[in-house]
Amino acid sequence: MKIMLPILLVGLLAGCGETAPTAKQCGVYAIGPNQIKAIVGSQHSEPAPGRTAKADLPADFPTALLDPENFYRGMGVYCSADEARQALVDQKHKDWGVFEIDSDWNKNVYKADDGAHHLRESAKIKQAVE
Repeated sequence: MKIMLPILLVGLLAGCGETAPTAKQCGVYAIGPNQIKAIVGSQHSEPAPGRTAKADLPADFPTALLDPENFYRGMGVYCSADEARQALVDQKHKDWGVFEIDSDWNKNVYKADDGAHHLRESAKIKQAVE
C-alpha cells in the first residue's frame, strides 16, 4: 500500500494543471555575415527581408534565389539558435553568426518550395545571439 499511494498521487497530479503543448515552440533565428553585428540596432540596420516580388528587387538580383512564381522566398530562418548554428556548420560559412529575428514563427514563417523555412514579411533583426 505504501508504494501504491505515491503512484496514485503522481497519476492524479499528472492529470491536473497545464496540458502539454501540442505544437513545437519556435523562436525565429537566421544566419548571416558577422558585419550585421556592427549595425544591429543602429539607424543603418536593415530588416531581414521577407518574400518579395521580382519587380521589387534590384535588377541584378540573382535569379537562382527566386521561386517558380518569381518571388524571392524571404530570408531563410530556423526554429532555434541551435538549428541555426548547425546550418552554419552544414553550409561551411566563415565569419557568419546567428541572429534572433523579432518575429513570430506561427504568423510570419512559411515552408517554401525549396523545403526550407523563410520569412513571409520583413522583420527587424533583434540581436546577435553570439
